[in-house]
Amino acid sequence: MTPKPGDVLVSNQTATVEYDVSIVGGPLDSSGAHYTAAVDRARTLAAERRVDAWLTEDHVHFLQIAFCRHAIDERV
Repeated sequence: MTPKPGDVLVSNQTATVEYDVSIVGGPLDSSGAHYTAAVDRARTLAAERRVDAWLTEDHVHFLQIAFCRHAIDERV
């Protein structure tokens, strides 16, 4: 599984402690956040937008950290 357009993505491309939070196919939401803050922000955004959230360190491997799209789809 990989992120879909509109999903929230937490990424770290520089091997530092700073992460970016962005919308796949959209704008950067925040930059320079530490891991915990970035993951919390991504989960909040995913719940608000009713999409999933993902974490990547290399833009090749993805870990799903919030499952909001599927949960919303099941309720309908």
